[in-house]
Amino acid sequence: MKIGLVRHFEVNCPHEFLMNAAKFREWVNQYDCSPTKPIALPAGTDNWDKCYCSDLPRAVETAQHIYQGEIIKTGLLREVPIAPVIETNLKLPYPFWLAAGRLAWYCSHQSQPETMRQTKWRIQRFIAGILEAGNSDILIVTHGFLMIYIQQELLNKGFTGGRIRKARHGKIQVFTKKLTKTT
Repeated sequence: MKIGLVRHFEVNCPHEFLMNAAKFREWVNQYDCSPTKPIALPAGTDNWDKCYCSDLPRAVETAQHIYQGEIIKTGLLREVPIAPVIETNLKLPYPFWLAAGRLAWYCSHQSQPETMRQTKWRIQRFIAGILEAGNSDILIVTHGFLMIYIQQELLNKGFTGGRIRKARHGKIQVFTKKLTKTT
């Protein structure tokens, strides 16, 4: 079994360097709906039996660019949602909002819409579903932060493949597992 894991193309959504909590929340909502900047992929990257992707527009656009068949959209592959950690009118740097939001998620802070446990459950549920469905070569189009945890789950299930430390837009990481037939 072969699984290709790819991060959506870069999103065309500029941001201000300094923003307050309301502006950060507004930017996150805008980012979720913004178009992507498609790139050319190397030859031979389209040999997949099935394609699953996040139901967010940036992942759907990317999947449509990469895969020519039916695309199965699912909320289980959505990016981990991020929200301001504190409600303030104080303008703070964009990297602060991102880092603080991810740290808060990691600590299951109440400011975040989803806990780490909920995220891991979503991934486990999705991976279990595709493994139960059978032996196919599957392309998964999702989001950078989530890819790290999908990778962990694949490795836990006996797959091998390159390590993703920071997912690059449009780069397919391949994981494989030799399945044994049971009689």
